[in-house]
Amino acid sequence: MADTRSDFLRDEIRREILSGRLGPGARLPTERDLAARHKVSLTTINKVMAGLELEGLVERGRGRGTFVRPDLGRRSVAVVLGPPHAPPGPRWRAHLARLALESAGRLRPAFAKATAGYGGARAYLAAGTAASDETPLARDARAGRIWGALGVGAGVAAAAVLEKAGVPFVELAACPERSRGGDGPAVRIAWGEAVGDLAAEMIRRGAAPLAIQLPPGAPGEAMAKAYRKSVTGARLRVEENLIGPAEQADGPAGWRWVESLLADGSVRGFILAGAEPEGALAALAQHAARIPDEVAVAVWAPPGATPAFVREPARLELDAREIVQAGSEMLLALARGEPAADVTIRPRFIPGETLPPGGGRPKR
Repeated sequence: MADTRSDFLRDEIRREILSGRLGPGARLPTERDLAARHKVSLTTINKVMAGLELEGLVERGRGRGTFVRPDLGRRSVAVVLGPPHAPPGPRWRAHLARLALESAGRLRPAFAKATAGYGGARAYLAAGTAASDETPLARDARAGRIWGALGVGAGVAAAAVLEKAGVPFVELAACPERSRGGDGPAVRIAWGEAVGDLAAEMIRRGAAPLAIQLPPGAPGEAMAKAYRKSVTGARLRVEENLIGPAEQADGPAGWRWVESLLADGSVRGFILAGAEPEGALAALAQHAARIPDEVAVAVWAPPGATPAFVREPARLELDAREIVQAGSEMLLALARGEPAADVTIRPRFIPGETLPPGGGRPKR
């Protein structure tokens, strides 16, 4: 409910714009005329117009007057980009974002049929304070310039902003163990189950004790839980298997962690979840000659991104195109007024080299 006279007038003009009674490009009455019509001061009307301009509904120019923004009818699909700290790493996350933008462009005819005046795709950055009403994402959502949104690590705050404005939102690559932050659907990735299977396979083939490097946040927590379950299921002592630094998985801490384990010589397997060229992965590459043949190294990475030096008893691959396709289909269903339930995608398990009993060089 409006708290002041200026809030009431702003709500009234906003309804005229969003209902289409004042279409894109339409000129509003002068501030003097509006003040006389509503029996308020020019200061109040100026405050109303400033608020509508801040929301992105109108544009003002000295000597020209006030107009409804001409691009108001062109509603886009937003690709909302959050922080990159999620497996399998920032580069994979950037790849997912590019595919999401491309998908919105390719699906233009389908979106245009579902919602008139489709204006393509737009990218927005969602910082930790994305719930602010003054971000570009919030202003465009309120102004009706966003039809729907695909989130790439967008987070709870961005989801709340979009849903408050009534914008359909689908989060891509969410963690099943963590709430997406809203009521809409999400493409969830079985992070924990996948890494648990990989750990179990490595243990079965003789790569134990294991050392696993985890990404920060909910995916890392899910992986740690599944990892411990696999170790316990193999009747190994959990404390003999090591979990690496999560908060700085790809920084100096990751490098020092790998160096210390190689110096100790007791670890027989490494799992790097979300490894990037810095940190633990770089340390393994630098010290590849020191890694005994019976020590297995598995990397969770996009297809084709695993370094050549890695000896894999198994590999996990996650296809970003599959994730984006599922999310785009969900958004199209919402455009048609149909329900769209969550989709869970499990990374593909790729068998690799076999470690013979008692060590020795891995064989295919």
